This record gives sequence, C-alpha cells and structure tokens, in this order.
Amino acid sequence: MSKNTIIKIGLAGGLYNLVSLFLISLAAEMHISFFGRIYMSLMQKYGPLGYNLSFGGMVSGCIWALVAGFIQFGAIALIFNILSTNNLITSTVSKWIRSSKK
Repeated sequence: MSKNTIIKIGLAGGLYNLVSLFLISLAAEMHISFFGRIYMSLMQKYGPLGYNLSFGGMVSGCIWALVAGFIQFGAIALIFNILSTNNLITSTVSKWIRSSKK
C-alpha cells in the first residue's frame, strides 16, 4: 500500500465523519429525539472545539470531524500497511509468536 493510498483512506474517513456529523446536526435541528441524544454525545467530543447547532458551530465541528477522521482512518491504514508488509517489525513479532508456541 503506497502513501498515496493511506492518504486517500484517511481522506475518505475524514469525509465520512464530516458528512455524518453534518447530517446528525441537521436531524437534531429538526428535533428528532433519537438524533438529539447522538448530538449530545457529539457535543461532549466536539463541543470544546466550538461545535453547536449554529451555522458557525456546525462548520467548526465539521472541520474538526474531518481532521479527526483523517487522523483515525489514516492511522488504521498505516497500521494495516505495517502489518501486511514483511518488514523488520512484523518478522520479529512473528518470530516471537512462533518461539512462544513451543
């Protein structure tokens, strides 16, 4: 997996977070009770960063959701890349696992 692929996966995760936060915010604005509960949990995560149901708060929250999703999904792709390639780390760990099974 190339660095370009890792960045694309990170960007896809960031966009997923951004769209889901935006849609949940819109549903909470329409006073749907289930989404109001999800909105309150998002307030705990993104509230200190300026997220609320105002337009500026939604923009701020969506930007931070994009950044957080990019970092989270990019880290997952990077870890998958490290574990799927045969490099020093994975070969050392696999030797430890094989030697401990005896």
